[in-house]
Amino acid sequence: MNTTLTSVNPAAVRPSALGWSNGVEEPAVSLLRQTACAVLKPIAFSTILGFVLLWITAMAGAQMAAVSQSGAQKQLSDLTTSLANGAGATIDILHMPDRIEPPVSVTPESLEKWCRITITDVHEWSGRDEFIDAMSSSRLTADSRMPDLCSAVIFYSSTKQRIGALYFGRFFRSDGAVGSIPVSFKGDLSSWLKHTIPSSLQ
Repeated sequence: MNTTLTSVNPAAVRPSALGWSNGVEEPAVSLLRQTACAVLKPIAFSTILGFVLLWITAMAGAQMAAVSQSGAQKQLSDLTTSLANGAGATIDILHMPDRIEPPVSVTPESLEKWCRITITDVHEWSGRDEFIDAMSSSRLTADSRMPDLCSAVIFYSSTKQRIGALYFGRFFRSDGAVGSIPVSFKGDLSSWLKHTIPSSLQ
């Protein structure tokens, strides 16, 4: 009978941090690794999903603001053009004196019940060119809410059809609206309006 003796070198198989040196992972280490993966995967997924949703929300808000701003700027440009080419025949300048403290927020509809200055035959009005320059140089930024309004300029065609309106906040600040879109005016429109309205009505 032949007997084969196989020697085992104890130094050939040694424990390591992740298992044994012969490539076999310890059961306890394997279980710990699986548990960590099971816990970390949902957390990583939730974190990534949160960032994605936040990015989508921010992009949607920026897009909506850009659309509103673009629409308001186009309305202002159209009104400027109509005034320049004579399509805008009449304008009403409305103003609620700053000393009046209304009990509720002033909307475009309620503002139009206050003092009204009507300028007919706009093409012959001495302040027409200055007004057109102020409108042309104005740039708009979208605002998040409609402010309390104090002044307005309403445009009418030669057939008495209303073609647009600009609204301004109290004390001739830059906040206001173009039609129903709340905006901030960047330019000379607010100061032009302040100098146009007689001080006795302010």
